[in-house]
Amino acid sequence: MNINICQVSLNKDIPLIIENFKNFKKFYENINLFIICPKNQLGEFKQKINFDEIRIISEEEILEFKKFEIIYKNLNKEIQYREQFNKRLKWYYQQALKITFSFNFIKETGQNIVIWDADTIILKKISFFKQDISVKYGNFFEFHKAYYITNEYILKKLPNYYISFLNQFIAITKSEYIFFIENFLREKSQNISTGEKISELIFSSVFNKHKTYNGSLFSEYELIGQSNYLFRNEKQKPILFLRFGLDGMLNEGQKIIASLLGYKHVTYEHNHPNEKSYGMLSRIQSWRGFLKILFKNFFKFYLRYFKHILMYNFYRNK
Repeated sequence: MNINICQVSLNKDIPLIIENFKNFKKFYENINLFIICPKNQLGEFKQKINFDEIRIISEEEILEFKKFEIIYKNLNKEIQYREQFNKRLKWYYQQALKITFSFNFIKETGQNIVIWDADTIILKKISFFKQDISVKYGNFFEFHKAYYITNEYILKKLPNYYISFLNQFIAITKSEYIFFIENFLREKSQNISTGEKISELIFSSVFNKHKTYNGSLFSEYELIGQSNYLFRNEKQKPILFLRFGLDGMLNEGQKIIASLLGYKHVTYEHNHPNEKSYGMLSRIQSWRGFLKILFKNFFKFYLRYFKHILMYNFYRNK
């Protein structure tokens, strides 16, 4: 069985992409990795990432930024936070790229796909699919209400109970793709591309539901995750990973310990403008900091896990 993975990336993530690819090779027999990058970085990506299983694709092949920007300008007339939104337009663009590529890929091949963050490295094998549906993973350490407000506009309703799907990855099957297209995207104009439909969907949902600016207002992971959950309401499996508080790269011993304790992946948020994130790829994570983060997250995870079971059973029986 093939594992198809989609990543949207900038050249600063190339070392992480290579390490993550090698780790995936340890856990899965057949891998196809699709990396979407800016057109002006295409040569660098192809030079530094040279594996038969990896295909490098220009952003412009998926969805031209100019078209994305035009759609934004056509729909942003009524918003009062245009200046703040402009600063993060490329952030919304990369989300549209992930969804567009994944939907087009499933439509053309009929195969499942996993969207995976470029700054995240797998540490332990993950079961992404079960027959014709994705395995529903969730975590207890994220909750951004604005994402769910946006999702209400698109999905019309939210699940009765859920935890966050912000796990730095999301899996999609053909059945789940069809469910999304038929229920939430089909009414869009039929004479425009999937990428343009997705762009319209993002902007119209955000601008209709949010009259004031509140940072990030849309998440591709929360949208696809909740759509998958509505398609087949199976209990989310809480997942344990390392992300918050890190200020350097894990060494081999730390990776082994994290894996043995059930941590599935580690995310290096080296693009964030804070002291811990800045320059973290050139530092090794201290053992003291590592152990503090590791066990703090571990105990919080299992305390909340039991509550999660009770809450799911309560809402399922209502």
